[in-house]
Amino acid sequence: MTLETNSVADIVSEGGDRAPSEAAESETEQLLPNTNIVTHCIYKNDPHRLVKCFEDDTDPYKEEIAELLNTRDDDGKSPLDLAACLGRLELTKELLARGADITFCNPKGYSCLHYAAAWGRLAVLKVQIENNGNLQQLNTHNERPKEVAQRYHQEACVDFLDWAEAKAMLQDTIRLAQESILDTDKAVAGRITKEEKNISLNLCKEKQEWLDNSSEATTQDFISQRLTLNEIIDPILQRLSEPPPAKDANARPRSRSKSKSRPTSSSTRPQSGARPKSGKSIGGPVFNPQKGKKKGK
Repeated sequence: MTLETNSVADIVSEGGDRAPSEAAESETEQLLPNTNIVTHCIYKNDPHRLVKCFEDDTDPYKEEIAELLNTRDDDGKSPLDLAACLGRLELTKELLARGADITFCNPKGYSCLHYAAAWGRLAVLKVQIENNGNLQQLNTHNERPKEVAQRYHQEACVDFLDWAEAKAMLQDTIRLAQESILDTDKAVAGRITKEEKNISLNLCKEKQEWLDNSSEATTQDFISQRLTLNEIIDPILQRLSEPPPAKDANARPRSRSKSKSRPTSSSTRPQSGARPKSGKSIGGPVFNPQKGKKKGK
C-alpha cells in the first residue's frame, strides 16, 4: 500500500505532524509538487489554509476548492484517503464537514476506512465511523477494513472495528424490528396480538434508550443486548413473514350470488283449459265428471 513519492515523503518527514507556522504567505503561493491546494494542505498538515479556501472570498482557490474535495491524485487516492494514511485528524474532520464523500472508493474497492485501518490511524478511524463510514465495504481481496487491519497487525483498530460492528448490528436489529411491526400490512397484522405488538415496540424503545446512553458499553455488552432482543422479537417477526396459507385446489368455488331465472312469456300465460278464478273456462270445453249423473243416486 504505497503512500508517498520520494519528494513528498521528504516534506512530510521534515514537517512531521507539527502545526503550520503563522508566517505570512508569499504573494504567489507555491504548491508542493504533484498536488492541488487540498492535497497540499494535507501534506503540510495545514487545516487553517484549507478553511481559508472556503471562507475567504478573495482566496484564489475559492471557486475550485469544493470540486477538489473528491478529486483523486496520481496514485488514485482521494483527499480522505490521503488524510487517513497520514493520520490527519483535524483535516479529516474538516474535509467531512465541507462535503468530502465518506463512501468514495477507488476501483479496487478501497475506502478511506481501509487506509486508516492499514496504517493504524485509530483516531481518524473513529471519526470516519462517526460520519457513517461503511464497515462492510469490500476491496478486491474481499477484505473489509477489519480484515485489512488484521493483515497489517493493527490490533487496536481491529478491536475498535469489532466494537463498532457490534454496536451497528444492535442498532440495525432495533430499526428492522420497529419497521417490520409498524409497517405491517393489514392482511398479516392479525397474526400477532395487540399485547405482543406493544411488548415488542416497548422493548425496542428500551434497547434504543440503552444504546443512546451507554457510552462506556463494551463489544460484549452490545452483543448481549442484541441476543436478548432477538429472543423475544424473532418469533413474532417469523409469524409476520410467513406466507399466507395456500388455497385448496380441489375446493369448489363458491357462487357469490344466486342467479334468478327470468320468467318466460309462457309462464305468465294461462294454460289451455285452466280455470280462472271466475270459474269460466278459457280456451275450450273442460270435462266435468259430475255432469249427467242423477241426484240422489
